[in-house]
Amino acid sequence: LSNSESSFELELTVNKDQTEPYDLGNAYGHFALCVDDLEKEHQKLTELGYDPRDIIEFNREGSLLAKFFFVTDPDGYSIEVLQKYGRYQ
Repeated sequence: LSNSESSFELELTVNKDQTEPYDLGNAYGHFALCVDDLEKEHQKLTELGYDPRDIIEFNREGSLLAKFFFVTDPDGYSIEVLQKYGRYQ
């Protein structure tokens, strides 16, 4: 969900073939933000002791769709950090 007044976007996801109700704690309802230099942010969070997960490259049909990692906040919620690229700005 987005509009022409800002670059803010809210993405709603549907997990195909899922028959049970969503679990609010499974990270499908998470906050995400875009950064200019993903590797630099990953290194910074590592140095601060936040233990970010590995950087993932998500490809579709041989093309890069997104590059990202997750880090967990003190309450246990997953935060996605995306490289500014393509539709993720």
